[in-house]
Amino acid sequence: MPFRQLVALGLLCALLPLHHGAPGPEGTAPDPAHYRERVKAMFYHAYDSYLENAFPYDELRPLTCDGHDTWGSFSLTLIDALDTLLILGNVSEFQRVVEVLQDNVDFDIDVNASVFETNIRVVGGLLSAHLLSKKAGVEVEAGWPCSGPLLRMAEEAARKLLPAFQTPTGMPYGTVNLLHGVNPGETPVTCTAGIGTFIVEFATLSSLTGDPVFEDVARVALTRLWESRSDIGLSLIGDIDNAMRTFLNYYTVWKQFGGLPEFYNIPQGYTVEKREGYPLRPELIESAMYLYRATGDPTLLELGRDAVESIEKISKVECGFATIKDLRDHKLDNRMESFFLAETVKYLYLLFDPANFIHNNGSTFDAVITPYGECILGAGGYIFNTEAHPIDPAALHCCRRLKEEQWEVEDLMREFYSLKRKRSRFQKKTMSSGPWQPPTGPGSLSSPENQDQAREKSAKQKIPLLSCPSQPFTSKLALLGQVFLDSS
Repeated sequence: MPFRQLVALGLLCALLPLHHGAPGPEGTAPDPAHYRERVKAMFYHAYDSYLENAFPYDELRPLTCDGHDTWGSFSLTLIDALDTLLILGNVSEFQRVVEVLQDNVDFDIDVNASVFETNIRVVGGLLSAHLLSKKAGVEVEAGWPCSGPLLRMAEEAARKLLPAFQTPTGMPYGTVNLLHGVNPGETPVTCTAGIGTFIVEFATLSSLTGDPVFEDVARVALTRLWESRSDIGLSLIGDIDNAMRTFLNYYTVWKQFGGLPEFYNIPQGYTVEKREGYPLRPELIESAMYLYRATGDPTLLELGRDAVESIEKISKVECGFATIKDLRDHKLDNRMESFFLAETVKYLYLLFDPANFIHNNGSTFDAVITPYGECILGAGGYIFNTEAHPIDPAALHCCRRLKEEQWEVEDLMREFYSLKRKRSRFQKKTMSSGPWQPPTGPGSLSSPENQDQAREKSAKQKIPLLSCPSQPFTSKLALLGQVFLDSS
């Protein structure tokens, strides 16, 4: 829908009440276990059809049972579906596909590719799969997650996109040739999503590889976008009640057609000419998944049920699931976009699978040893990129190569240890003279000119970073992502 219609839709929110506890078709809410298996069957019908009829092309054409390249000719559907395989629990296929991608995908090709789509689908998909590799039973190489074949592939793909950021504003062009760079006639017109979302993938890439160039260009683009923002802002963040009301309005449109048209005319209560299709997009299902995690309202499970039923009834064909060309008569189009497996099916499955590892609340985690110390992964808090590829935020601290930060942490810990040693000796004096104040002047804790002296002094004294009794993980001290353990 155009933005003006979204605003109008928001104004109509008050007309619909919140229907808490709405019953299912037989008087009960949908059974999550039943629909979880239905969603899994949907995935494999589409996935197997892609492998049998379309691989190594980007996407499946489900009506003609063949494939075609759409976004760049790098087996896009396979990359996009990789982390969904693990979320569904298929570790053996995940492992097989990792090997297939290493042997078949090449980014050094003469292809004009969407910068935005290549980033969210390819770079994001490879980064997510890289960070999930150990959980999937892949035999990771030494130094993981700071190294690995999928990480190197993600870096190679991202470097192909860097020429697009060489603009007067730092905001990227929309298209780049993977072999020759930006076309001289490339349009400067772009969109907010094509500017602001790179920070997720590119900052992750910089953190894992140690090369700051990716985060630097993404941060400049995001800053320029922020400077150009309107006065509307984000006042809607966290407004669950209004989110539910807006969701219910969209759900009403879904019930009207069995899907969401690309555009919808609110005054007329009908589709917009030439925008009446539904390419199996995930956004409403994504919203249902997040809102269900926040509220537990069974109405959200009903949307999941209706999505499964209508997609299977309208869109399912012998060779996969076809885009709905026209929701008025349910005519189909010969395309199955890769986001159907990457997003739509994934969000449906997560809606019906509350125990999935993606929903981890931090009660379990994996401790891995990297060249830069101990690192905690898999504790939850996953951040989905625009293509629903989960990024583990803890991984951002696993591979820091910034020596200045490392020295700063060590200096802070040495100062902390020194103060702890002196506390008992000078306790009476300190109490009588008032509370302790941090030192000032050229010898202060954060003074750059004093850092070399502190290192030399610490090296001579051989003071350990931290010595304390062993404690539960949640009680251990962590600074800048580095976990300090007992050294006694």
